[in-house]
Amino acid sequence: MSNFKLKNKAFKIAFEISPLMTASGTFGDKSGVYRYTYGLISSLSSFLKKKDKNATIFLFTFNYDLLKQPLNPELYSLLKNKNVIYLNKLPNINQENMIYNDLFDFPPLRIILKLADKIFNIKSFYKQIINRFRFNNYLKILDKEFKKNSIKTIVHSETSFYPLNNYRNIITIYDLTAFIVPEFHRNETIDLQTRKLKFARKYCQDIICISQSTKRDLLKYSPEFKNKNIIIAYPGIDDSFKSNKETKKSTLIQTTNIVSNRRITLIPNKYLLYYGTFEPRKNLSYLVKGFLELLETKKIPENYKLLMIGGKGWGNIRNRIIEYLRENYPNDEKSPIIIVNYINDKYLKKIIKNAYALVYPSFYEGFGLPVLESMYLGTPVITSANSSLTEVGGSAPLYVDPNNFLDIKNKISYLIKNKTIASTMAKDGIVQSQKFSWEKTAKKLYDFI
Repeated sequence: MSNFKLKNKAFKIAFEISPLMTASGTFGDKSGVYRYTYGLISSLSSFLKKKDKNATIFLFTFNYDLLKQPLNPELYSLLKNKNVIYLNKLPNINQENMIYNDLFDFPPLRIILKLADKIFNIKSFYKQIINRFRFNNYLKILDKEFKKNSIKTIVHSETSFYPLNNYRNIITIYDLTAFIVPEFHRNETIDLQTRKLKFARKYCQDIICISQSTKRDLLKYSPEFKNKNIIIAYPGIDDSFKSNKETKKSTLIQTTNIVSNRRITLIPNKYLLYYGTFEPRKNLSYLVKGFLELLETKKIPENYKLLMIGGKGWGNIRNRIIEYLRENYPNDEKSPIIIVNYINDKYLKKIIKNAYALVYPSFYEGFGLPVLESMYLGTPVITSANSSLTEVGGSAPLYVDPNNFLDIKNKISYLIKNKTIASTMAKDGIVQSQKFSWEKTAKKLYDFI
């Protein structure tokens, strides 16, 4: 068990929020990490209002430059809570004179320095030293702020973590896909995750895992994690999905197809849905190929569409799909596949509720929020029988083998042809989704700390 205990009666905790500060939030560019971090802080704030009125949540960033940027509207909304404080009013960091630049003002040295810089990259090296100096100064300022506010517990973020002595260091592990399926990740992602797990192993007393599947993978990755305190803290449903939970309406859905930048109209219950980042791990090539083959062989009605929503991600997946559609469907109104950029949650909710089914054939997930959100909104789900997805979906979804193209294609056809089964799956999904809530997670985290 951890040797760290809260010395003060009041519950105080600090969250590193760089992933929240680098996204606009309101416009829909919310990664799973964004949704989890925001949901965890928001739900903990609500729980503390009832449980401990003297408790305080502090928000901060290890990236000093992010303090200069305006916060997104969702973060402003979070800061309206009296028990949430943003540590942004920090003293300016004293910066020494840029001696290197001053030397360039002397003509005799200018030519020599320019030549040396070309050969040895002196300017870049000098900037690295200055940045390290600034960062160390900023850490000292943060440390003083933490001590002044009697903060003893720090929750580090996915992208920004740093060992601070004499604190209870906690970090969230979302998944280990960078090591389980490294072929689906960029080198920089693998490098970041390697450094993060090294940090967790060496400096964190406690670990938050977002699923049992992630915890199992973590313990397999290194036996050292058996000596850590590990909590399973599931995501819940975002408040934006909960509001006005009406039944499906037979209204037309309009959205903008980025293939042609034109408005497209969708008929409710006549389109399949995928939403999330476009990346190799999501198995979108099988989804697209399977859907098009079903249309070509007339195994599903010709008026069905596939709507795909999300950022371009990496691996050139989205661009390749767009290029294919432009080449094969010059008249985009006849295109069976529609690609849409990020959209806000209010409209996303409407799109999910009116979809015939969510199809999410991912090769591996740490949790799979689209599966939970779709079940909650009464939309049937086709997803992969692997990782955390069976843990989240229970018996509600129709499961596929993501490596089996024919299985994915046949399950899509089967569900479209069997509307009664789809209706039963929708009801089962609503029941299954009730097992997950931010309220439960907030209480669990509070008790854990």
